[in-house]
Amino acid sequence: MKPIFAKILDGKINDVYGIKVVDAPYFSTDFHFHEECQLTYKIESEGRRMIGDSIEDFNNEEIIFVGSNLPHVWHNSQQYFSDSTPNTHAYSISLFLHPEKILDIFHEPENIQKLRNFFQLAKRGMKFNLSTRKEIKPLLLKITQATEEITRLIVVLEILNLLCQNKDYVLLASPGYTNNYQLKDNDRMDKILKYVFDNFNKEILLVDAAEMTNMNKQAFCRYFKNRTQKTFVTFVNEVRIGHACKLIAESDHQISEMAYICGFNSLSNFNKFFKLAKGVTPKEYKKMLIAD
Repeated sequence: MKPIFAKILDGKINDVYGIKVVDAPYFSTDFHFHEECQLTYKIESEGRRMIGDSIEDFNNEEIIFVGSNLPHVWHNSQQYFSDSTPNTHAYSISLFLHPEKILDIFHEPENIQKLRNFFQLAKRGMKFNLSTRKEIKPLLLKITQATEEITRLIVVLEILNLLCQNKDYVLLASPGYTNNYQLKDNDRMDKILKYVFDNFNKEILLVDAAEMTNMNKQAFCRYFKNRTQKTFVTFVNEVRIGHACKLIAESDHQISEMAYICGFNSLSNFNKFFKLAKGVTPKEYKKMLIAD
């Protein structure tokens, strides 16, 4: 799934921010990146998201901050695209911020170092925890309801102040992640990532993925690793482990059942890749959730 470069505030030279509300049956964006930072509050929906090299399931009431030029996509679970589940819904609010234009508002450089550091850190993507969500949510809703520009701008600055002061977050992309995608790439990556997101619970063969992108296996492996900084097999297993974490947190399935539900062909493989990805076994992970 190739990330597309998107111009968010194009043609609005003086604008430092923009707001977008999605209220639809499902999210339909492609894997993309843009110069603007993006604060997204997923009010209603579920599925899988990829931010840089981070792959996780997402649910309702999630707030993510995506830094400048960091590739990202939210892709709904398969039931959102099925006629048999007509009541599915996707609802989100996104605040787009142009980092350089925000910084230019302030005339004393020594007073904005904290904000500059925040924008730099956000290039890995940030997932905010419950306490921050409770503060940010009403402010984002206030922006969508405000009728005066000055009111919206004040709220935007209030949100930025909260984010800069806050330490209650998890960084998503790995420390060494860099965006290796090129605008001249075609839609190969977009096609293959969405294919994995929709079929991770089934057998996925490397040769089939290569054929989907009109490459041989060796060329596909090089292409995929160069852009995602991980092998295709690792990527597929990370998608499966992400779904397993969701099942452990939300269901009463036995660990042995989860292995096959998530697409692993054996319990031993499931345990092996789970510990590789999370640093603990599935049973240990479940105990950690209960302890919390």
